Amino acid sequence: MEYLIYDERSVLTMLMTECRATPSSIAKKLGVSRQLIWYTLKRLREAGVLGPPTLYIRPDHAGLYYAFFQSDTRINQDAVLKFETLEGVHIFALPFKSEEELKSLKERYGRPWFVPGLKPKPLTELQRKTLKLFLKNPLVSSTELARELDIPRTKARRLVSWARRNTNFTYRVNLSRAGITALAVKTSAPLGAYATCKFFSCFAYAAGFYAMAFPDLGTAAEFVKKLKTADHKAKIHVIINYELQPPRL
Repeated sequence: MEYLIYDERSVLTMLMTECRATPSSIAKKLGVSRQLIWYTLKRLREAGVLGPPTLYIRPDHAGLYYAFFQSDTRINQDAVLKFETLEGVHIFALPFKSEEELKSLKERYGRPWFVPGLKPKPLTELQRKTLKLFLKNPLVSSTELARELDIPRTKARRLVSWARRNTNFTYRVNLSRAGITALAVKTSAPLGAYATCKFFSCFAYAAGFYAMAFPDLGTAAEFVKKLKTADHKAKIHVIINYELQPPRL
C-alpha cells in the first residue's frame, strides 16, 4: 500500500482518540461525505492498516486491582495494555487480586505506577454477561442484548448505557504502516489543548500516564517541545506497537 495521505491518517487518529467515533462524526469533522469515510475505512481494512473494533475494559470494572509497570524486559505474561517503544522500553498494565500477587509483580518488573483511589468494583451476574457480549460484539444494541439475556428492553438499555460508560471502544491500528506518530508520556503537567490527542480515552490520567496519537510528525514534535517546557522531567517514548487484552471475566 502506498503512503497514506494526511486525511487518511486523520481518520485513523480519530478512531484511536475518540471513544466510539463513527463514520458520520468523522465526516462532519473533516467536512467530507460519510460515503467517502466508509470507502476510506474499507480500503484501510483491506490494506491491513486498520483492524477490527475492540473493547478495552479497565480491570477495576471487572473486580480486579491493576498497576502499570515500565521495564526494559519484554513482558512474558498477559497484560491488559502493552506498549512496545522505539527505545526498547516496555510499558504495560497488569491486573492482580492480592498483595502476594503484587509482591511477585514488583520483584519481576520493579516499582509500579498506581491509579490513585482505585478500588475493584463488584459486578452483578447480568453486568458480567453484558461485558462478555460486548467483548464479542462492541456494537451490540439493546435489542440484541435483551434477546441474548432474555430480559426486558428497558433493563437492556440501562445495561448497554452502563457498559458504554465503563468501557473504551477503539480500533486496532498498525502504527508503522499507517505513518501515525504515537507517544507514551509520563508527566505531571496538564495536556491542555493536546488532551484530545490521547487514545484509549484516559485510562491512566490519574497516574500521569498517557498514550498520544498524532496524524503527523510536526504536530507531535510541537507537543513534545511544549510539554518539555512545562515539565522538563517528562518522560516520552515513541510507541511502535501496542496491544489490548481484556481482563478475564
